[in-house]
Amino acid sequence: MIVRCRLRLLIGLCCLVPTLSGCSDRFLAGPMQYVENDALTKEVKGKNSLAGKPRLQDKVRNALAKLYGEKPDRMIVSEGMGVLLTGGGARLASYQKVGESKLRNLGPDRKPIAGGYGLYRRNCLHCHGVSGAGDGPTAAYLYPIPRDYRKGLFKFTSTPFGARPHRDDLKRTITNGLHGTSMPAFEALMSSDEIEQVIDYVIFLSVRGETELELIELGALSDETDMSALSMDDARQAAESVFNKWKTAQTAIINPPVPAPPSTPKSIHHGRDLFLGRTKEKLDCVGCHGALAQGDGPTFVSQDVFNKVVFGGNPSEKEERLKQFDEKTREVWTQKLDDWGNPVRPANLNRGVYKGGRRPIDLYWRISKGINGANMPPGPNDAAVIWDVVNFVLALPYQPELLTNAPAPPAAQAPAVANR
Repeated sequence: MIVRCRLRLLIGLCCLVPTLSGCSDRFLAGPMQYVENDALTKEVKGKNSLAGKPRLQDKVRNALAKLYGEKPDRMIVSEGMGVLLTGGGARLASYQKVGESKLRNLGPDRKPIAGGYGLYRRNCLHCHGVSGAGDGPTAAYLYPIPRDYRKGLFKFTSTPFGARPHRDDLKRTITNGLHGTSMPAFEALMSSDEIEQVIDYVIFLSVRGETELELIELGALSDETDMSALSMDDARQAAESVFNKWKTAQTAIINPPVPAPPSTPKSIHHGRDLFLGRTKEKLDCVGCHGALAQGDGPTFVSQDVFNKVVFGGNPSEKEERLKQFDEKTREVWTQKLDDWGNPVRPANLNRGVYKGGRRPIDLYWRISKGINGANMPPGPNDAAVIWDVVNFVLALPYQPELLTNAPAPPAAQAPAVANR
């Protein structure tokens, strides 16, 4: 059974203080510290790390403190990052600090705001964690695991594959939630203005986390004894590189070159044939989603195996449960982890549940550009082809006979039988 926890920790409204701000945490559970990326101090399988390089580790910590602030209630927003945030980042907190003065932030109704930091603590931290690492206290009990923002990767976007999200992508996710997951819709819990504040803070955490990773990568290639390694100039250049990726994404939305066609039987049946790989495009949707689109394609482990590993006991003991299966099963499992190292499962398209939204344009983006970090690759470049697949996917939950009664492949496509 998938745990769909909507727990909210009862954290009081805060008086926030970045270096855009400055005030106490007296109404909160206590002061917070950023959680370091494991690769800063530990050996992490398949990743570069700074394990055994204490001097370079301290350089990374000092650089992050100078670029973004030493802890969550002492935020710093550089000029380059400010263009990504509303008001240049001033709305990250309930107070902004200008010189020696503290100015209280006000919303459109002239009432004091909590700021992205305060709203994040109240609504998001218990799943996504202090640093946006997806490691909050409830995270281990959820599936899918909450997003780790620190890689700068977000699954459901309107921008090119691998690119940073557009601000509107984050707004859709926070406003509408992700159907079929534990990410709720916050439209009824926060005003539009509050959601904008949270978006600012999510971007802040993501940019900070990306910069940390960039510095770890750079430090891993550096000599611990080289006194010039990982200078502040290096850190500023790394941060600027991250800022630029986010800036570029804000003007990179993928707009279909042709509008969606009517959902006619012809379009739907062509979409089905595309899904089944029976056209010249040779799409391989069946390999993941299965011949009946039930999320049981042959390139993934069986649903029974998946359920036993993911939901068969203590969340921290998944690796132990995996050991009971044969080597081939374990190998397939490791090939089907997402970019955050978590198990993924193709959608059962018969259910009509679409995590990234059910509008035709939402499905167009998923099929045309893929899903970042989730083994869903970009589709064909032909927009007309993609729209037909969209029409098929939207029709399937109401017309299951599209696949159960699908005509058999032509005899010419059947595998040849060798003479013996």
